[in-house]
Amino acid sequence: MAVTEAEIEIGRRLFVEGWGGDTPEAPLQFMTEDVVMRDILGHPEEMRGYQDVMDFWGKSAGHLKVPPEEIFVNENGLSMTWMAYVRIRDDAHGEENIGKWLCGEGMSRLEFKGGLVCLEIDYWAGPQGMCDDWEAHLKARADMSQAERGRITGGTIDGL
Repeated sequence: MAVTEAEIEIGRRLFVEGWGGDTPEAPLQFMTEDVVMRDILGHPEEMRGYQDVMDFWGKSAGHLKVPPEEIFVNENGLSMTWMAYVRIRDDAHGEENIGKWLCGEGMSRLEFKGGLVCLEIDYWAGPQGMCDDWEAHLKARADMSQAERGRITGGTIDGL
């Protein structure tokens, strides 16, 4: 069965409003109760259900932005590329960097059941750069050609 426009929108909103939300519960509205999730780098074993997802992700609530860049659809679900921006809240990256954003590219594969995400598998290698303003960084990426974006691999864009 083909992915519907409504499911594509649910997938997009999961990343913008869910993972980018202010509470640990924000992504749950876009997922089935029995959702299965894996973060290949950060959590390679399966997370199953709402509580596992909140336990893993909750500490990032309010400090993470994950805007999609490209969405690819097939009969089984969709994949999307995205930029992750994580606000630096302590001096682990130097006191002068508190408040800046670590940034990195990633990709996720989503499958749906009953119009909600039932499977999410995330692929990324962690932060690849740092920026002062995540929205300006994302806009600068959007203004680049695909070849230019590919060369920076999520890293710092000069001047941002």
